[in-house]
Amino acid sequence: MPAPNEFNRAKRYVHRDKKELVENYIPLFKGALFLIIGANYLFMAIRALGKGDVFCFSASLLIFSAFVAVFVLLRRGISYEKLYDNASYSYAPKLPLKTFASALLSLAVFASAFLLGGYSFFSSAALGLSVLLGWYLYYGFDPSKDKLEGFESGKTAERILKLLVKAKADIAAIKKAAESLKKAEVRDDMMQMAEGFERIIRHIETDPDDYDKARTYLISYLAELRQMSETYAKLENEGQEASMEMAFSQALRQTVEKLDAQYDKLHEDDKLNLDIQISVLKKRLYSE
Repeated sequence: MPAPNEFNRAKRYVHRDKKELVENYIPLFKGALFLIIGANYLFMAIRALGKGDVFCFSASLLIFSAFVAVFVLLRRGISYEKLYDNASYSYAPKLPLKTFASALLSLAVFASAFLLGGYSFFSSAALGLSVLLGWYLYYGFDPSKDKLEGFESGKTAERILKLLVKAKADIAAIKKAAESLKKAEVRDDMMQMAEGFERIIRHIETDPDDYDKARTYLISYLAELRQMSETYAKLENEGQEASMEMAFSQALRQTVEKLDAQYDKLHEDDKLNLDIQISVLKKRLYSE
């Protein structure tokens, strides 16, 4: 690995881990309809306030707040679900945000019909339940099953998943820093380095037993390289990167070479293990 240089003097980055990854999956427009519908209740609350109707004002404001909460919970729930779906191994989301949002929307519709619309209790309840059914058919509910097939124990799974979440957050940050660079050569080197780390992650997801062999690269080196990449991007933005460009590019290329060698070593170890297993099996067959 490259020797320490000026980039290492910066304060070490504190991971936001999964939260940072979730931000990348939040949909742009999905759920916006609930804000538009909720805005009608905000206008109703304003009109009720002007008329001095305290009950209508309070009910409309609460329903508006419920629609805003549905918007926020739905988008966050979708992002967690996408993160879960795209991962080979993952725990199910701890909080069923989409389910919470569906229940809140159902209650908001019930309250609107019963308190403001003049519907009977049972008619309002039927409307609320129909909204819940429509939500399930369109958005679905949150994933509930952990994707942990192939792990020896829950503790092993937790340790590896934490590593993968941190590593993916670091890689995403490196790519983001690379995309902000003006010089194509350095940008390409950074992207190539990120892809090298991604290959190792995919290998671990396929073969969790190789976790210990690659953990140093994905914990120490990757965190340090993220810090260096973000620092370089900041220097370029300030027009002060010229003196460090050659050293940084060299460090990136050395890192890519090391990653390629590590990736090949992981596969060579797999071949060796398979060869040993075949030899042991042959001996057992011949001895019987």
